[in-house]
Amino acid sequence: MIREYLADTGQAIARVDVGELDNAISMIKKVRANGGMVWVVGNGGSASTAEHFANDLIKMGNVRAIAVNSLLPAVLAYGNDNGWDRMYADLLGALRKDGDLLVAISCSGNSANVVKAATLFHHNSLIVMTGCKYDSELAVMDADAKMFVPDDDIRIQEDVHMAVCHVIAGELK
Repeated sequence: MIREYLADTGQAIARVDVGELDNAISMIKKVRANGGMVWVVGNGGSASTAEHFANDLIKMGNVRAIAVNSLLPAVLAYGNDNGWDRMYADLLGALRKDGDLLVAISCSGNSANVVKAATLFHHNSLIVMTGCKYDSELAVMDADAKMFVPDDDIRIQEDVHMAVCHVIAGELK
């Protein structure tokens, strides 16, 4: 069982679309050069990935980055007052500026609060990381870079998302 999981994870990583990774890296380099902010959102394990990625972007890539879920008091206030599906979108509506970028991470691709945040960002400003559900709300959005994980196991999806984040941060170093 252990070897099978490790093998499946390695195979899923090997199937990541390198062209989409190159797109994401180019977009973040542009945001960095223009002094913009990279915002990262996710829920559950994806929230942890968002925080880890923002940290790596800052430390390894010298990129201005914030995991929106790390702004916990504000996120909770917006969720409580405006609805949990709006907690990220309303906070980002108050903070984001032209030239900023959003990285939306969701294994299901249908997390309402992540989807609503993604709708705030337009062409040249949205990177999506999702599971293998190509018909999910995030998957069908007009995003500039999309990374799909070709596996139904959420553990593998989360592991691949983290690997993708490490590749991006390493290339920005």
